[in-house]
Amino acid sequence: MGRSFFLWFNVLNAVMTVVQIFLPIPLKTNVHYDMNRRKFCFSVYLFGFLRIVGGYIATYTGGLALHVTKKKAILLPYSQINSERKRFSFMRTFRLKSLTITTETGAEYLLPIALAHTGVRAYFFIKGGKKENIEQNLWLTDGDVLRISSTIVVHFTIFMLIKQFIKFLKEKWKIWQKNTKKSTA
Repeated sequence: MGRSFFLWFNVLNAVMTVVQIFLPIPLKTNVHYDMNRRKFCFSVYLFGFLRIVGGYIATYTGGLALHVTKKKAILLPYSQINSERKRFSFMRTFRLKSLTITTETGAEYLLPIALAHTGVRAYFFIKGGKKENIEQNLWLTDGDVLRISSTIVVHFTIFMLIKQFIKFLKEKWKIWQKNTKKSTA
């Protein structure tokens, strides 16, 4: 009895590990931009209900301020933003699942926003999205108004993250080897 129990226990653990590695994990992101208040608010949820991060981004002289709590803000100077962009990016591992965009605008921004909606719809379909998973609303209001609200659902797997991380390490290894050869020659 003891050996068969441990055998089944190990088999069950192996199956659960494989399922966890290949099971899609959804991330839900809500964003809202208001031009008049000059704020970009966001929140990111794991599995649609576990809040990972949220807050808003505002500008200050010299850069952007990322407010994640009432008392904490992360300052990003404009000169540092480009270097932050070049760091390891997990964005290639995410697969776009669904998209909802609601835009409230005045007549002044109607044409560029309508073109942006068309571009976003084309991008969504190029990435393999289904027509049931996209919703776009364009509201025309009176005055100088531009408000954009969006809900984006993406999914990823642990396998895709590991694969992307290995590619990143290979690139860094090649760069390191190249720099080492230059310094020794």
